[in-house]
Amino acid sequence: MPAAASSANNPVAMLRSTILPLLLVLSSGLLAATTSGKAWFHDATAELGVDFVHVDARTGEKFYPETAASGGGLVDVDHDGDLDLYLVNGAPQPGWRGERDLRNRLYENRDGRFVDVTAASGTGDTGYGMGVCAGDPNSDGLVDLMVTNFGPDRLLLNLGGGKFREAAAEAGVDDARWSASCAFGDLDGDGDHDLYVTHYVDFHYERNPFCGDRARNLRAYCRPSAFQGVTDSLFINRGDGTFVDLAKERGLRQGREEKGFGVVLWDLDADGDLDIYVANDGTENRLYQNDGRGSFEDVGLLGGVALNSVGRAESGMGIAIGDYDGDLQPDLFVTNYSMETNTLYRNQTATQRFLSFVDVSRKSGIAESSYPYVAWGARFFDADNDGDLDLAIVNGHAIDNIEVFEAGLQYAQPNQLLLNDGSGRFSDQSHLGGPAWQRPSVSRGLATGDVDDDGRLDLLVTNTNARPDLLLNRRTGASNWVRVELVDPQRLPIGAAVEIVAGERRQIATVQSGGSFLSQSDLRLHFGLGSWNGEVVATVRWPGGRTQIERTDLLNRTWTIRRTSER
Repeated sequence: MPAAASSANNPVAMLRSTILPLLLVLSSGLLAATTSGKAWFHDATAELGVDFVHVDARTGEKFYPETAASGGGLVDVDHDGDLDLYLVNGAPQPGWRGERDLRNRLYENRDGRFVDVTAASGTGDTGYGMGVCAGDPNSDGLVDLMVTNFGPDRLLLNLGGGKFREAAAEAGVDDARWSASCAFGDLDGDGDHDLYVTHYVDFHYERNPFCGDRARNLRAYCRPSAFQGVTDSLFINRGDGTFVDLAKERGLRQGREEKGFGVVLWDLDADGDLDIYVANDGTENRLYQNDGRGSFEDVGLLGGVALNSVGRAESGMGIAIGDYDGDLQPDLFVTNYSMETNTLYRNQTATQRFLSFVDVSRKSGIAESSYPYVAWGARFFDADNDGDLDLAIVNGHAIDNIEVFEAGLQYAQPNQLLLNDGSGRFSDQSHLGGPAWQRPSVSRGLATGDVDDDGRLDLLVTNTNARPDLLLNRRTGASNWVRVELVDPQRLPIGAAVEIVAGERRQIATVQSGGSFLSQSDLRLHFGLGSWNGEVVATVRWPGGRTQIERTDLLNRTWTIRRTSER
């Protein structure tokens, strides 16, 4: 996240001061456009009972953790078939004079309304929260939550019956460094869930540098180059729900260039094991290819996803992953800073041995609409159930007084809805989303899931120092859909991949822990089918390599596929 700079005698700042205002005006014009149809999304946060307000406890000292917080999740923690809501909060900082009892909140979904069960569930962590991801490290089949903090992380083990127990220290994952995103998955092929945690920079309250304009005594948040990076953690599960950090031993890059924000675990080369992609802020992104035994090689530079198309490292923050062009290969989308494009890397891997991606940000229509914004969370999702993946992106500047430093820039920014035309080209259609997409916000996290169980994917947007936005999808139309819920009697099927065939259309998806930015989406897999109303064939590749084929002609409902016994 580059910091603000005075435009005097600074060509880059002068360019920003002239071009960015024009881009913002054009973007505002698009957002102000109206449609004769009903708005696609309805902000139902208050009416559904969500009264949470995020607090980052800022004091004016421009403590760096304030720029990133915080995320949230849509996940069925009580296994009753509907999505519950977990929201991550800040904590008091040095000099804070406000409320002291700041904590994360868990809302249980009860017949479509959310009820705060934080106290009864034991999930109200009071650390300076960053993000959350779901997994099953103790292999009991229940959804556990990993909470990342600026400070010691927390592992909330699900005891059933609506109760959780904090167990980070005994599990060996209570790292006190600045953690950002996390993701569970079986990285070494032994059947249990390992854990990847990105760490951002080495910031300390007592060593808070002055950044901004000394001549005017105007302080701003620093850029990441003002701090040393911190090596990420690769926690390998010992098989009993406890972990050992083997980042160095398993091949992760070490040192001050590692400024990890986003992470996804996915089988990018279709060889049966999970690979790792990390978005670094201002330094090369990392693509760790798995050797099948849980050791990794960084192939990001050779694979085309470490830098952008002109060979520059960008301010990587969030990651979306999905097959946007329908070729059955997962593609990567990375959110970045203003005057950088958000970057779409198309997967063109020809063999399992060599991962290969190409930057198609401009060709796909994504680049132009991203220039004015600082983007964070992002998700590929089928907004209109037409069978191709659209994009939701949430924005908000990192610098709360950016208007003082650079003309035309704004701290609060509108979020974006980009629709796929079916050929892999996107256009900004945020005006279709309704008022929630036109209202400037300081957004960070983004998660997807069908909150009201009506077959349309809804969105959770988390906002800094504000309430979240729970956006219910009200898109009208006759498109069909199917939601696949995978059930493994031994553990949550994180990393299981599903390919469906519906007529001539084929789609893929993977049960994913974490992703986006600091956020957890529904573990069930949603597939839009468009006008198709015939049989759907699903091929499930379970973790470990077992393949299972199932069929259904019952559409517009949840399709539960249980793992069959080994033959």
